[in-house]
Amino acid sequence: MRYIQTIFWWCAMLGSSIAQKERPFMKQFEVNIQIREPAGIMIWTRANPLIHKFGVELFVGEAAAKEILSMPEYDRELQDDTHDIVDGKFIIRDDSMVVKRGERIRYRFSVLHKETLSHSNFRQIIVTDNLFYRPKNNYCFSQCFTSNQNQAPEEIAHVKDILEQKILQCIGPQASKYLFFPLANAATLVSDSELYVKYRLWQVDALKPLINNVVTTYLALNGVGFQMYTLIDKFKVLELGELFLDVVDFDTVS
Repeated sequence: MRYIQTIFWWCAMLGSSIAQKERPFMKQFEVNIQIREPAGIMIWTRANPLIHKFGVELFVGEAAAKEILSMPEYDRELQDDTHDIVDGKFIIRDDSMVVKRGERIRYRFSVLHKETLSHSNFRQIIVTDNLFYRPKNNYCFSQCFTSNQNQAPEEIAHVKDILEQKILQCIGPQASKYLFFPLANAATLVSDSELYVKYRLWQVDALKPLINNVVTTYLALNGVGFQMYTLIDKFKVLELGELFLDVVDFDTVS
């Protein structure tokens, strides 16, 4: 009986793949999948004027069937959609889903454009190490634990002053401490520039300690600008937020 059911399943899958020809419109969108350890999965695509809402149907299960003709078994699923743009992306995530290397992911995505909902064909991938996101360790432990803990903050401040002076020597006094979040129609979308900047920084764990080092913020027609307390703070935001924030160095904005 199971053998017959399996044959019907494979025939249905084959018939579905033949009948549902993917529209060329859907082939222009690239969908990315990231898996976190010990749990979490994120599916995203870059913001695009052709996307008013982004959705996904995703299933996770064992990678390979024990028998050649047996059906894959999916025991985890994620079905969601969003019209919100975060860091220039449409992002759908589940922070509790556990996905292991070697398992199978079956998914399709949908795009709403001009009140027309389009679906991609279902796609299948085997989870490899390349899908896992493992952030670099950006914390320094070499001299954190000193015999005199009260002296540590003073030493850190002293080192920061030295670095600040060296940076100024290298790039000149014309360097500013300003950064910029590009955002079309920012003046109409953002009511509180300070809250917006601090919220964006809060999304990156490594940048949370720098939230109180935001000195000033302002709204522009095409984005939100802000000033950090030191040049080092500015470079930290650029470096640690590179993969998560669409923040740019104001000095490079023409």
